[in-house]
Amino acid sequence: MRRLRGALSWAFVRGPAAAYALADSGSSLFGIGAVLAMALVAALGAGIGALVALVTGRPVDDAAFVGGMIGLGTVIAYLVLMLVVVGVLWIRGVSPTETATGEKPAGRHAAAAYGWRRRGEPLVPGSLVLFFLIVAVPFGSLGLNARSAGRPAEQPTAITNGTVVVIHEPGLLDKSSGTVDIRYSVAGADHTFETDRDAGDHTFRLGDVVPVEYVVAEPAKGRAVWAVESAREDTVFWLWLAGICAALGLLSGAGYLVGRWRSSARRGG
Repeated sequence: MRRLRGALSWAFVRGPAAAYALADSGSSLFGIGAVLAMALVAALGAGIGALVALVTGRPVDDAAFVGGMIGLGTVIAYLVLMLVVVGVLWIRGVSPTETATGEKPAGRHAAAAYGWRRRGEPLVPGSLVLFFLIVAVPFGSLGLNARSAGRPAEQPTAITNGTVVVIHEPGLLDKSSGTVDIRYSVAGADHTFETDRDAGDHTFRLGDVVPVEYVVAEPAKGRAVWAVESAREDTVFWLWLAGICAALGLLSGAGYLVGRWRSSARRGG
């Protein structure tokens, strides 16, 4: 019975804690081990699925795929379990290293518990508050840029067809898909504008015929309809994401302040 308890403890508590401690140490072994575990378990699941298919007379490819996905899902579920265990340890004020080794960190092991919450300290770390607030800034910036790109024109507009005539490939350090030049004609006059090559659900290719919205009074002011529609969809996504992060930042900030107040009250008492 003691061995069974020890095995279950390592499988569901000490093992996940040790894995997190290894990942937190900055070692590349955790990342390599996680990838290898996914590959091996997925291959094992695919092999078992294929064997079952051979025995039952079912399609081998489908069974192997399902088995591989089950194996991959098992590893992912274990990684989620690791996060749950770490969350419980954080609430309890016990470091993963202490849980994995069964000993309180001391001497050369004390550094492993540095920065971990101790009993009586605020439940919400200040770094979490800063994380949510900092992340909300670029999300909000993306949302505002998308709203500006998708804003309706102030003057009457019309729609015509344009053609992608030039593709500008991205630079070596540019992570975007590049830009394109779109040419369109209004009343016999040609106009050209540059826009991002990736327009949400559409990726412009050379020679594509695309809808173009232009200002009637100033035909040279044109923009791709697909890019405008994509920007309007992105506006909702990014602004909602920024709002959620800001709300989480405020909530976690309130939790941090309450925790600091309670810990100060305990020390004062």
